[in-house]
Amino acid sequence: MSIERLERARQALEDGGLREALRLLPGRARIPAALRGERDLVEADALRGQGFFGRSEELYRRLLSFAKRDPHVWLEAALGSAAGLRSVGDTARATALLDSAERLARRADGAWALPKIRLERVLVARAEGRWSRCLPELQRLLAGALRERDLSRASFLLWAIGGALRFSGDLEGSRRAFERSRALARRAGDASAEGYAVFGLGGVTRIQGDLRSSERWYRLAMKSFARTDDRFAQAYAHCGLANSLRQQAKRAEAERHYRLARGLYSSLGDPVDLAYVDWGLGKLRLDDGRPREAAPLLERALAAFSRGNELRGECLSEVALSQALHALGRTTEAERLFTRAVRRGRAGGLHAHLELYT
Repeated sequence: MSIERLERARQALEDGGLREALRLLPGRARIPAALRGERDLVEADALRGQGFFGRSEELYRRLLSFAKRDPHVWLEAALGSAAGLRSVGDTARATALLDSAERLARRADGAWALPKIRLERVLVARAEGRWSRCLPELQRLLAGALRERDLSRASFLLWAIGGALRFSGDLEGSRRAFERSRALARRAGDASAEGYAVFGLGGVTRIQGDLRSSERWYRLAMKSFARTDDRFAQAYAHCGLANSLRQQAKRAEAERHYRLARGLYSSLGDPVDLAYVDWGLGKLRLDDGRPREAAPLLERALAAFSRGNELRGECLSEVALSQALHALGRTTEAERLFTRAVRRGRAGGLHAHLELYT
């Protein structure tokens, strides 16, 4: 019975029923010792899929500490851990883990894992802002997915390409990539992939100044994820919508959605994305003529972004904080902060200091 429940939990995970997978999982003591690694892997992947990166990482670490006698489970745990670490900005640990995974895969009949390791390396490069490294490789992977008619994988890769193009400054190229990603996801019947493509459209249209379209896209994404188990996506929808509403001076509604995003991100233990909420709340107060209230929020966001190695967030916070400090008469400090933001952003291939509609 317990082994049957494990199989049903694994199937629920593959079908996207993350909470159902956790509900079905038998306790560790109820299954044979040889299957406990697989059981913990299902739990870790289900938690990570909902955005509980801290809780999933604890399980991955436990698996990585003892599961090398089962190379398949160890490699799956390494890939899951690397993805979670990348998501919270710890790309150095993610890279080290992928290095170990590749060595094991090459000597332990793990060829199945090599394409996944390759993709994760590209996503780490993307997270680090290495556009010239990640974009050509993403295009090669996309060509392969299209040749194999794997529409869900192609949609995901176009989503990744769209984000890289947006952050590197090619806004129109980014929009086209997200539109194509959405079209492929719809053809594949992949609602989650379509929802993330819609997120991309909400972000890039906002940067382009098309605020009404941005609001419409974020509301559509919110509706898409409202009844899913993806709490991270739900938080993302509230935060993205709040940014669009703030730009349209719909301040009370923006504040409400920032607060909803804060609650969700806090429950997930996601400090980097939580910092975007503090930044947004700080911007809201700055735009409302309250720089003294804005400054502490922006300082808190900057500290969290720095801890999470989130360069774009650092640049956005430094620009906004420099404006608040200048308004408060701390002009020398403000100039120093603004110069640092522009210098580091340019060095990282970013254009955050130019984003009027962020």
